[in-house]
Formats: sequence, structure tokens, C-alpha cells
Amino acid sequence: MKKERYPQGHFIGYGIAIGIPLGIPVGLAMGNVAFGPLVGSVLGLVLGAIMEKRLNPNPRKLTAEEQKKKKKYLIPTVSIGIVVLLIIVAVFLFK
Repeated sequence: MKKERYPQGHFIGYGIAIGIPLGIPVGLAMGNVAFGPLVGSVLGLVLGAIMEKRLNPNPRKLTAEEQKKKKKYLIPTVSIGIVVLLIIVAVFLFK
């Protein structure tokens, strides 16, 4: 049975997606809601790196089409992130 090869960084995204929801209760328990996703994303990044090393030892390179798709979604994603960050900063500054 042939093992499927995944693109480089495939499991890191999964790790972060698993870590953020697991970190939210940590933030709630500590009384700082913003701290939870931060802790969760760091733990998810570590978990994703471990999964990447074990489950994808020989990753394949992204195809030209996958690289274009990645670039296409990068600008809107970063823009939305910056807007959300500015809103959060504005809410805390003008309380």
C-alpha cells in the first residue's frame, strides 16, 4: 500500500486548527480570553510540527496551481486579520 504524500506544511495547519479551540478554555480559566487562543495556537504549532515530522517525512512541493491559489487567498486573509486586530486595539483604547 502506497502512502499518500502531502504538501509541505499540511499538518501544521491542522495542528493550529486543533490547538486554538483547545486553548480557549485555558484563557477562560485564567480570566483572560485573548490569552487562550494565543496559547492554543502555540501549542497547535508545536503539535502540527510534530505531526508533520512523523506523518509527512517526505513532503511534496506545491504545484504552480497550488502556489497561485495560496497567494490568491493570502492578501484577503492578512487584510481581514489586520482589520480585526485594529478593531480589537480600538475597543481596548477607547473603553
